[in-house]
Amino acid sequence: MAFSRGHVAARERIRRLCYDGLTSPALRVAIVRELSHVTPIRGAFFPTVDPTTLLYTSAVREGMPADVTPRYIDNEFRVDDVNKFRNLARSVRAAVTLDDATEGNWSTSTRSREIMTPYGYGDELRAAFRTGGATWGFLCLHRQADADAFTAADVELVASVSTHIAEGLRRATIVDVAATSTAADGPGVVTIAPDLSIVAATAAGQRWLADLAAADRPASQPLPVAVNNVVSALSEVGAHSTATPHLSARGASGQWLSLHASHLTGAPGGGTVAVVIEPATPLLLQPLIVAAYALSAREAQICALVLRGLATKTIARELRISVHTVNDHLKAIFNKTGVSTRGELMASVFQQHYAPPPAR
Repeated sequence: MAFSRGHVAARERIRRLCYDGLTSPALRVAIVRELSHVTPIRGAFFPTVDPTTLLYTSAVREGMPADVTPRYIDNEFRVDDVNKFRNLARSVRAAVTLDDATEGNWSTSTRSREIMTPYGYGDELRAAFRTGGATWGFLCLHRQADADAFTAADVELVASVSTHIAEGLRRATIVDVAATSTAADGPGVVTIAPDLSIVAATAAGQRWLADLAAADRPASQPLPVAVNNVVSALSEVGAHSTATPHLSARGASGQWLSLHASHLTGAPGGGTVAVVIEPATPLLLQPLIVAAYALSAREAQICALVLRGLATKTIARELRISVHTVNDHLKAIFNKTGVSTRGELMASVFQQHYAPPPAR
């Protein structure tokens, strides 16, 4: 497809932004700004996701009221509709529009009828950002209700930079620097009513809520996107299920947190949910760390064994491979993680992804 001069320039600017070392929120704000220079955008929702669960971990919103976000999350989990993010993450297409998915008949989409139209939105362009087999974020752009649909060039522009954006989000996962104190709280508990209002929270729960809320742009109040998402995921498994949806998300402080949601039995009125928020353990973060550094399956196995303190000969014996092969994989792991020794690997992984952020 022949891009306009503006689309070509925007593609190059976005590509450069993805390797400029920006924080995740700053990168997402800049990408939306660049796209708005070449195509009219009424609103944008740009969440990052836990690549192991595809649940939102933070969100950047532009031109969208805060009260619409829970409705979109509910649509994603509980309503049969077109262009669901989770389906897009498995699709061969990186970007697609509502106009294309409905063949121009937007009213066949429940999301369009019940959410977009009442809020004055027309066509939407959705994208999944994948690299190395892992999804790191989604994007939803909205047109004004009376505007034309997104063009094929708009879709191709987003698709053409999707891998770069995924790489930018992946890198931001590694390089985001902690911004606040080192106070190490234990697990916090937050109880949430069916209308998503906060019923009660422990002191630690309040601190982790504030930390997660500050990671959203603009900051979410009273419920961070990550908490909203894990609660909505619980509604999908049913009130009588023993399943406890969970995700790992990074707060504004730089601390990685693990969120678990479960139904409270016997709560007045029913439907109340308890969310436990606690500092994530290395075990819970291991899949995310593996994806962040784009390790192969075998490299991931060896990395996990190294982090457990196993010697090279022991790793070779356990995996039934030669010591030489283990050393080759270790060299690849060191290159990908930017270290040169086992000690540096352990220090890097635990400091960047597990240890509390340094005081300032």
